[in-house]
Amino acid sequence: MRATLLFSLALCAACAQAALSGVTVKPTGAPAIKGRKDVPIATVTFTASSEAQAERLRLNIRGTNPSDVVCLSLGQSECARVANDAATFTVPVKAGENTFPLYAELSESADLGGRICVEGKRIRIASLVTRPAQEIADQTVNGRPRASKNFRIPGIVMTPKGTLVAVFDIRYKHAGDLPADIDVGVSTSTDGGNTWGPIRTAMAYKGLPGGQGIGDPAILVDPANGRVWVIALRAPKSGHPIFRSKTGTADPAQCGQLFVAYSDDEGQTWSKPRNITESVKRLDDPDTADWGCIFQGPGAGIALKDGTLVFPAQIWGNDGKAPHHGALIYSKDHGETWTSSKASPFGGSESTVVQLPDGSLLLNTREGGGPKTRVTARTADLGQTWQKVETSPLRQPGNLCQAAMLRVGDTLVFSNPNSGKRDTMTLRKSTDGGKTWSKGLVYDPRPCAGYSTLCPMRQRGRDYVGVLYEGQSDYHYFQRIPLDEIP
Repeated sequence: MRATLLFSLALCAACAQAALSGVTVKPTGAPAIKGRKDVPIATVTFTASSEAQAERLRLNIRGTNPSDVVCLSLGQSECARVANDAATFTVPVKAGENTFPLYAELSESADLGGRICVEGKRIRIASLVTRPAQEIADQTVNGRPRASKNFRIPGIVMTPKGTLVAVFDIRYKHAGDLPADIDVGVSTSTDGGNTWGPIRTAMAYKGLPGGQGIGDPAILVDPANGRVWVIALRAPKSGHPIFRSKTGTADPAQCGQLFVAYSDDEGQTWSKPRNITESVKRLDDPDTADWGCIFQGPGAGIALKDGTLVFPAQIWGNDGKAPHHGALIYSKDHGETWTSSKASPFGGSESTVVQLPDGSLLLNTREGGGPKTRVTARTADLGQTWQKVETSPLRQPGNLCQAAMLRVGDTLVFSNPNSGKRDTMTLRKSTDGGKTWSKGLVYDPRPCAGYSTLCPMRQRGRDYVGVLYEGQSDYHYFQRIPLDEIP
């Protein structure tokens, strides 16, 4: 397996060498990230019996492809290149306990299916999808590529041809939500997420009716024709798309606008955005009289067994007041027309959906404005009726957060921050239709923005979960995690 590396620690003789003991190497739980060399993957701790100006430490490396590690660094030491299956560096040593972070810089050829093994404990590899100050390939300012320091709100699918298509907000001026200078960005991968192409624009708000910005995207792929759909919310001219949207109108001056666009070439180019606000807000239906704004998940939608395309949705009342509900936005004619379900009566806001083996849909929502727990509801008729589903607790961070749900075979997978704060990104699974959930796998323990999205992947006869998530400092990371490794 590529990038399968064994690390062991040995001490080299040096002048005035301190007596060292109790050497330990402890993984941090964070993945090694292609494109970053400043994320510690482990800490190295030992005790020195006396002061020494510096000590030489040798990391012995063995593996099938050690060239996947470009260089290693320990604490403030200079980066040491891997040569002859070993790396040696000099680190400052003081009497007593010494602790140094271990960093690994990976080559572009490192495979996400590989692992770095530190003292027998495996460390996953992640790829970098967005990073601060990244240029946008099809946007220019004064003849130069425009760049953004802020990226948020991920969505991802894998097409029938095996292309990963990722979408997200490009937040040009600052990291804040709509209304703002925000477009929907897109990047693709044709090698299972190991590398990603340049960022382009799937939807730009300029020229569309409404106010500033379009964002919070959700994405799905139609397996019948391979068409990739993106749906996003445009701010109204009156201001915030939730807190300035009025009931009884689809006017761009008074209500958030919902747009869809599609790609027929694996996410490379996109159709002109189409406004579907009137059809999903259904102003002539008394059931929608208290709907101020209806819009997507965000994250990812699904295609049902009968071909229906479904985006999870959320409903907010006049000027963002109660009620807040989960709902569905769907198309029965492969995206030619779109409509919406009735509101789930159990509350919620940002939502995620899966289809169960019996054909029914399970909708899990962030409970905005209510108790700080998540709400799960089931429908067997595309949201005409809803039943509340009692589940084992799905932890909701204290400041509330989006989550993602996925079905792989008969297993459901759930991703969200799992500590009560926005950190400890965790995958949990259910084998009983979402009634109970496992303890799960922490795939990144660090503080982060907390949003994530999932897609199913299958390689060499093995099921994987593709995870695109918001890391630290407006980075987006991608990991490919075997389904059978989620406890």
